[in-house]
This record gives sequence, structure tokens and C-alpha cells, in this order.
Amino acid sequence: MSSDKLNSWLTLLANFGVVIGLALLIFELRQTQHLAETEAAVRRLDQMQEAQTNFALSDSLAPIIAKAQSEGVGSLTPEELKRLIYWESSVRLRMNSQYVQFVRGYLSQETADQIVNAAVSRLELWDELGVFLGNTEFEQAIRKASRQQ
Repeated sequence: MSSDKLNSWLTLLANFGVVIGLALLIFELRQTQHLAETEAAVRRLDQMQEAQTNFALSDSLAPIIAKAQSEGVGSLTPEELKRLIYWESSVRLRMNSQYVQFVRGYLSQETADQIVNAAVSRLELWDELGVFLGNTEFEQAIRKASRQQ
């Protein structure tokens, strides 16, 4: 066998090895992306579950929210108002965190729409309480969605 023929075969084998390596790399990247998406979804559900558990176990939060809804935020005592502000700030931060996961490609558009719609439904209360996040992508998405409704 001539050296040219040997070189051709070695080159063909090397190219075949590169193709197999690239295929394995693509497979590995997809697996990693899928794992990251799954972790983001689970983290989102864990955050929601933890918040709902905290709400359910709180002796004062449910009555404060009920009072604010039935009598208005102005009817709250300074302590109640502070608790409500901190609660709503944590809700907004959690939603912002989840929206960041969407922006990074780890949550679906449908999930992001649900987050934004839920935020829009609370926007009037947040504005009244002065609960803002600054000029974030989430804030912009909320404002845009509220203008469209």
C-alpha cells in the first residue's frame, strides 16, 4: 500500500473521528441544556411551594391581605403595611428571578407569560405600595403587558 493511500485512509478515519466527537459533544450539550431547564422549572416550583407554605403558616399575613383587599391599603396599621410591603416585594423578586430564568432560556414562553400576567394582576397593588425592582427586563415586560390589556 502506498503512503498516499495510507494517508488518505488515516485522514478519512481522523475526519470520521471528528464527526463522531462533534456528534457526542452536541448530544452532551443538549443533555446539559435539558438538565438546566429541568432544574430551573423545579427551582421555580420549589419557590412557589415555599412561598405558599410561608403564607399558609403565617398567622398575620392572610388577615392583612384580606383587610387590604376589603378595606384598602390605607386601612392597614404601620406594622401591617410593612409586612405587606415586604411580602409583595418578595413576591415580585421571586417573579423577577423566574423571568430571568426565562430570558436565559431555561423556562418556556408560556411560563413567562403566566409570570408576567400574574404580575400585571398585582401591579396596581405594587404601585400603591411602592414596590419596584428598577428598570429590569421583568419590569419592562410587566409595564408593556399592562398597556396591552
